[in-house]
Amino acid sequence: MESLQGNYTIPKRLKYWANKQPDAQAFVYVAKDKPNAVLTSKEIYDLSVQFGCRLSKIGVESGTVVCILIPDCPAAMIAYFGIMYAGCTVQYATIQVSDGTYLLQNLRKSKCGAVILSSNPNDQANRIVSQHFDTVSGNNVTSKRFPHLKNVIYTNLNLGAELGFIWQKGVKLADNSNFEEVTASADHVAVIIQTSGTTGVSKLIPLYHTQFGSIEIGLKSLSESLHALGSRISLFDQHSMTWATGLPFWYTLSGDRTILLDRRFNSDEGLDIRFVRDTIVQENCQIAKLSAASCLELTDLIQKESLGHATSPLNTVLLVGQPLKENILTVVGSLTKTVYNAYGGSEIGLVSLKKIDKETGFDDFNTGSLMEMVNVKIVDEDLKEVPNGTYGHVLVNKPGICKRYVGDEDDLMKSKFTGDGWFFTNDYGCLTEKGELIVQGRFDDVIMRGMNYFHPSWIENIIRGCPGVADVLIVKVPDKFLLNEICACYISDKDSDTCPQKVTDFCRMTFVSHDSSSKTACPKYFLQMDAFPVNKNGKFDRKVLEEKATNLLNLL
Repeated sequence: MESLQGNYTIPKRLKYWANKQPDAQAFVYVAKDKPNAVLTSKEIYDLSVQFGCRLSKIGVESGTVVCILIPDCPAAMIAYFGIMYAGCTVQYATIQVSDGTYLLQNLRKSKCGAVILSSNPNDQANRIVSQHFDTVSGNNVTSKRFPHLKNVIYTNLNLGAELGFIWQKGVKLADNSNFEEVTASADHVAVIIQTSGTTGVSKLIPLYHTQFGSIEIGLKSLSESLHALGSRISLFDQHSMTWATGLPFWYTLSGDRTILLDRRFNSDEGLDIRFVRDTIVQENCQIAKLSAASCLELTDLIQKESLGHATSPLNTVLLVGQPLKENILTVVGSLTKTVYNAYGGSEIGLVSLKKIDKETGFDDFNTGSLMEMVNVKIVDEDLKEVPNGTYGHVLVNKPGICKRYVGDEDDLMKSKFTGDGWFFTNDYGCLTEKGELIVQGRFDDVIMRGMNYFHPSWIENIIRGCPGVADVLIVKVPDKFLLNEICACYISDKDSDTCPQKVTDFCRMTFVSHDSSSKTACPKYFLQMDAFPVNKNGKFDRKVLEEKATNLLNLL
């Protein structure tokens, strides 16, 4: 394999696999009751180069931020790599609330110069963004509200396996031999991703090409151990590319066949866990990137149907982004032979990795041993380091930590680092005598639901806009699969009797639905209260309210 060190760029890795295995399947998109859409290594390379050259031909200059606002599908993958071939930066953004408030803020922060939209005028992103175009001529736009926005690329998402990009007249097929003129360099920003938006407005994190190389190096030993089982591995990835964990770093690392969900065909019911199980079996996937909740649901399904381990070809499941409890051991033997629990963050990358199998067992919240060149220390409220086994703030120091948020450059340096350069993770944990890192969760009021974090304050601010609601407090309640669920406890106006169903309907209209119930900020539970408990200082006591809500919902 070509070295991952040195002048690493994602386009170079794409070219490497196109030359080494041109006819091998690279990405397979699956959807229930739909034919698979397949891209080979050579196709993904050729089409991405064409896309990058076409961007240049319509006037998208190197260094421009290009935001992908279409669902995960073959066209989105081509756009992802093609933007980099044009020497540009990919921005991923999501719509958290139906009016697009935070989406538009993030487009301004990034100084986005081009967007990729569905050609369907009823598409939510199209509807939100296009209302701010002053003029549209082919692929060129003008916008007074977004002065940097100069280009729009529409795509017809109803063409099945075809890409369906709509280019203005005169943009011809690109000559792939000239792509080196616009390819990226190692020190360029490859992707801008957004944090989970714990305060309502997501932070934008720049990821450089070299950082992707570091991620791959961190997972190289895991890849090599899997390839000892066979030369070609198939990986199922549940995650969306709008999240760092869903980016296709496994393919650029190994060239392995990757099975992805075609999100053009999402249903309102969310993820179909039976379809996931059937896909893993039918595509003979040896490794899967899943959420902990999906792992437990898949295991429950297998055990209920008495299908046994023989029906699951999985050797390894890779979990990222959620504290795990001992119940994760139930998936070992039923769903997979081995689980790897990875801990890290969008700003800090991969920090530690824990192997979980029948021999090693598992203790709650153990994230394993530190990766190479990673340093962690646990400190108290005075930032004094505490002994092993003592809980406190988790601080990280390693190469490649994000030093700025796009559009908020000063904020990160002021709030996230100690004076001597250690990064505050805002996580609560300890180091064991063996040097393994235990991380129990966040220090503050942030609610962790599955792999996603939600801050109560911004959800509360939105629900206060519901007619008849005088006040609202958001608290977490326990959930078997997701660790926590969101519960809205509200008080009605004096002259109103706003029932929980009215508040539920308001939230479902306001908060955007996603393919997974853990991603939306919409609460699952709604409780009407006469008053909120207060502590001795006269402030609302969330802890007491959490206990009350848990009891009222019989979730003990």
